Amino acid sequence: MESTWSEVQHICDPNLNKVSPVSALCWDPYHELLWVGNDSGRVASYDAKSLQRYTSFKAHKDQQIRQIRVTDRGVISLSPKSIQMRDRRGLVRFNISNKQTQDLHCMMTTSLTNGDLLVAGQQDDMLVVSVARGAVTRTVTGASNIVVMRNLPRMVCCGSLLGEVTLRDSRTMKVEQRVQAHTATLSDLDVSGNLLLTCGFSQRQGSLIMDPLVKVYDIRMAIRSLAPIPFPSGPMFIKMHPTLSTTCIVASQTGQFQMCDVSSLTMGSFAPPAQFYQIQTSSYITAMDISSSAQTLAFGDGASCVYQYADREDYGANPYSMPLTTPDLVEPTRVNMADDSPLSSVGMPYYTEPLLSVWPANAVYEIGHPAPQIEDEVLRNMKTIDFVGYAPNPGNALRNQVPRRKKHMHRKDVPKFRSEQERELLLAGTVLLDEDDEPQHSGRRSSSTGDLRVVDPMGLMMPKHYHRVEIQYSKFGVDDFDFGYAFHCPSSSHFHVVLTVSCHETLFSYYNQTKFGGLETHIRNSYCNSLLQLLYFIVPLRRIAKSHIGTNCIKENCLLCELGFLFRMLEDSKGQNCQATNFLRAFSTIPQAAALSLFEPETPDRNLSYSMLMQNFTRFIMEQLHQEANTPGSNPSIFNIQHKEVESKDKDDETLPSTMQQLFGLQTLSLSKCGGCNHEISRITYPFVVDMLYPKKYHPKSRKRSFTSILKASMYREGQTKAWCPNCHQYQPTSTKKLIQGLPAVMLINSGAANSEEAAIWRQNGPNSPKNSQQPATDESDNGETASNLRSSWLPERFGIHINGSDLVIKVLPIGKEIPAEFKESPENCAIYELSATIMQVQADEELPHLVAQIKIPENERENNARSPWYLFNDFLVRSIRQEEVFSLKGTWKTPAVLQYTRVDMDKLLNLDALPSEVDYTLLFNDMSIAKYPTTITRHEVLTEDEMPKPGTLVAIDAEFVALNQEETEIRSDGTKSLIRPSTLTLARVSVLRGDGAKENIPFIDDYIATSEPIVDYLTEFSGIEAGDLDPNTSSHTLVPLKAAYKKLRMLVDLGCIFVGHGLNKDFRIINLLVPPEQIIDTVDIYHIRNRHRKISLRFLAWHLLNQEIQSEGHDSIEDARTALILYKKYLEYRENGIFGQKLEEVYEAGHKSNWLKGPKETPSRPASTPQADTFINPLFTKVIESKAIASLASKRRHTEELLLPSPYLVVSQLLFEDIGQELLRFANF
Repeated sequence: MESTWSEVQHICDPNLNKVSPVSALCWDPYHELLWVGNDSGRVASYDAKSLQRYTSFKAHKDQQIRQIRVTDRGVISLSPKSIQMRDRRGLVRFNISNKQTQDLHCMMTTSLTNGDLLVAGQQDDMLVVSVARGAVTRTVTGASNIVVMRNLPRMVCCGSLLGEVTLRDSRTMKVEQRVQAHTATLSDLDVSGNLLLTCGFSQRQGSLIMDPLVKVYDIRMAIRSLAPIPFPSGPMFIKMHPTLSTTCIVASQTGQFQMCDVSSLTMGSFAPPAQFYQIQTSSYITAMDISSSAQTLAFGDGASCVYQYADREDYGANPYSMPLTTPDLVEPTRVNMADDSPLSSVGMPYYTEPLLSVWPANAVYEIGHPAPQIEDEVLRNMKTIDFVGYAPNPGNALRNQVPRRKKHMHRKDVPKFRSEQERELLLAGTVLLDEDDEPQHSGRRSSSTGDLRVVDPMGLMMPKHYHRVEIQYSKFGVDDFDFGYAFHCPSSSHFHVVLTVSCHETLFSYYNQTKFGGLETHIRNSYCNSLLQLLYFIVPLRRIAKSHIGTNCIKENCLLCELGFLFRMLEDSKGQNCQATNFLRAFSTIPQAAALSLFEPETPDRNLSYSMLMQNFTRFIMEQLHQEANTPGSNPSIFNIQHKEVESKDKDDETLPSTMQQLFGLQTLSLSKCGGCNHEISRITYPFVVDMLYPKKYHPKSRKRSFTSILKASMYREGQTKAWCPNCHQYQPTSTKKLIQGLPAVMLINSGAANSEEAAIWRQNGPNSPKNSQQPATDESDNGETASNLRSSWLPERFGIHINGSDLVIKVLPIGKEIPAEFKESPENCAIYELSATIMQVQADEELPHLVAQIKIPENERENNARSPWYLFNDFLVRSIRQEEVFSLKGTWKTPAVLQYTRVDMDKLLNLDALPSEVDYTLLFNDMSIAKYPTTITRHEVLTEDEMPKPGTLVAIDAEFVALNQEETEIRSDGTKSLIRPSTLTLARVSVLRGDGAKENIPFIDDYIATSEPIVDYLTEFSGIEAGDLDPNTSSHTLVPLKAAYKKLRMLVDLGCIFVGHGLNKDFRIINLLVPPEQIIDTVDIYHIRNRHRKISLRFLAWHLLNQEIQSEGHDSIEDARTALILYKKYLEYRENGIFGQKLEEVYEAGHKSNWLKGPKETPSRPASTPQADTFINPLFTKVIESKAIASLASKRRHTEELLLPSPYLVVSQLLFEDIGQELLRFANF
């Protein structure tokens, strides 16, 4: 009792295709082994010290292992239908499965000399099994509903399902004593000497409640109740200590366990207090056992994990254990090879990927040109020192020569950074120089996104555009990465800047040449991007989400609102990338999503099944959107189909289903019939996703199952389960049946391909299968499909569903052929579906898995010159693809996850005008704050209804941000710093001012944003935000949720306001708001000459042009927005007078003179102790620096400025160090 238990190790079964909970544990009393059984019928043994697997075998076919007993002869496992004994190596000794084994629950060895086995369960008779003979020797009648048994010297202790404990004579099996321990059912019991301990459930108000006590009884004479042991977390398992007769171990399903001395509670003796421990499990505890030495404990959980605890470093399972039998190592076969030996005699090893010897005929690798020969004169004058030859340079070769190479060499598949492209634009006009000096008009290093040709017709090789795309970071962060959407020059409608470099109207894109926006990947849980794209192109759902954001939704983390905001950005994107930052942030705050393990791990895992993750996320998001869109009593009717009336006790059936249920819900009648009293329950459900259920066994040579036959089996289900019957008031075998009553407008199907066998079903046929090849027999059932229908693809492009009473008919309907009459009936009973989108898991050999979406764009939204309606959305890579590419599933690199089928008559059946269309603008006219102690004096004045913004209304805006995490960098071996991941910023404050009118420069929005996420840096020097400003408990500002502030800005954008500010592109990117370029006036771009790298700060512009000093005591968003607005008005004044170009040159000239600080008083003067340039710069470097300065200044100022050569000191302090660093380093080494 004084020892401390701690976890020493844990292990999870590595060979499970799906999680199978641990159902039984047993320590071997003869060997250092732990025996583990699970719900799928597998028994495995593990070494007690290392938990390395010793043996593993399938003892029972798809049956739960309910108990394991270990004897000196072997291991006995019990399942509901059979009893089996094997030796420790897995060889079967006997197996009993007959009519007498109906529903077994427990077993125990008797104390009699013959060592028979008692087996009981939820059946009428108890069985006595002879271990030596492997047969049932006799039955004991009247011993029914026994779920747990323990052995006493002359008695057998039995616990029943009804909570009763009976003591039976071990010879006659007659009941000697009985006690009602629990009012409902019994979960576990154990005995030691004269003590009996039980735990279980009580029945209260028709439901089962776990008793928070361990009941203790004295069984010496009559059963007498003693003081119970309190256990607040709910006892589920009890084990008595093997060496301490009054000590017990109690554990709960939540993972808490304790060791306590029963005598200290019942007899008043002194004992240390109970010790509590917590198992670090992500699931629930399902089994527990303690070794015979009492030195180690084992726990099993629902995630197929086993946790081992010990009270000492050197522990053992038994005091004296026998040695284990180790396997004999098989020596490899010796191969004797001679010159005349055939190579086929060696044999081929088993392999799962193409061999190196299978060399493609078109694989050509350039080996380079041979090195030029050295002249004989040089070789004659060469001296060798330490294996290195030195010779005078004859001087007859040209300088600055590089080795020859092919004109078209292999290029990298990533674009250049925007800073690189701008530098090349400055050097060569509009032509971007590529690595091989060929003109490119996009800064691309590859040109593969615009070609629709399929290199591999069978789809066995992964095309390049399916590979995982990642964002690369330069020293300027994510803003410097060229996502490749169309780049437009600034419009002249707001301002005009004289550019010395001509500009194309649009540059060709690298990742995206379409008008559809992609989604970026540098956000956690960005695996959701593919489903978000799929949902966006479901036009009715888009209308529902956009209608919802116009309502007064008060839920802070509403996914439907965030989905509507994201859809609005994608509508306005016009090929520009968007971010799902706010949606994924709201998604990450939902506790149910965390409980379902829907969050992407921080460390990438190549073995993670993104296909199953996406299917789970699909089910979750559809149910979540339904809850947020559902307004009982006021749901609009958008689907013009009257669902069938079904008798049900649910009162809510009188109301209309939610818009999500009408659009996606598969109206299903669920029938449950009790096997005991035949009581029947019916209810209507609306599952949003159909999960494909495959045959239990699949072999390539077996009869092929068609897509429609599997879909029918997945929709029309019958089964048996054990459920609580409200009429019988107990658990009874229950038959269940699901009947389809109505068909949705959009059907989502989860592929459910969880292993290679199920994925192989999808690859039965490909789009280019030979028409004259022999097709294996196909399972037609009642669907009427033939092999010719499936020859093109196993995945059908179109199929029909007909509800015929309680039956369901599903057939493939080839495109171009006449539709059968049975599918032309009323739309309530018939529907024809066409494939609209797929989500696939894609994984190359050496890459991490990721998800892509293949979407058929609606006809009214397609591009004019589109050659195919199908598009690939690989995060921010968007391109058109051929239809054959969608239906080609031959390659193992492609695994289906989610399918979307849409009714061909959906537009006729939907009435989206019933959705609310009015936008609630009250948020703009009312001030709100969630701070507990808001100040009564505010700096802003909210808008009145008379000031309702109109298209063209001018507003000034500025935002401040805080950091949620620090940037990640690495220092390379050469001393340079590389940015791995930039800092994550979030909105902390936003201020919006009136831009014109009587109240010009007066703010109407000044919101601080509350955040529940931990902030690592408030960036007070740049944001003015201090600790406590964003906390509702301490803030005195106008504090609002992020959604409220975002919704205000979204309204201003939709109303057509024109935003004036400084550096707005980055601000809107962090806010996750896409504003059309024609609604942005950025003073950074106004006061900037294109051929200059320098972009002027707001503080310097205010000092030079307005003679104002701002940001002297920290940043203030109201002050910055007002300054930007005044600068814009100043620009209009300069432009009207025709002096803007002159003023802009004066600004740059003043900036160079003051080193871009605020004014002459802040220009740093050289300290007296600072040496002159010639004292700390070697004279040898001076010419290098001066030459570099000339070249640098010539390239930067050749258009408008006079060439001046500054002193070497100024060169070092002002010029970019990378321009001269390499030369300095070379001379320093010299």
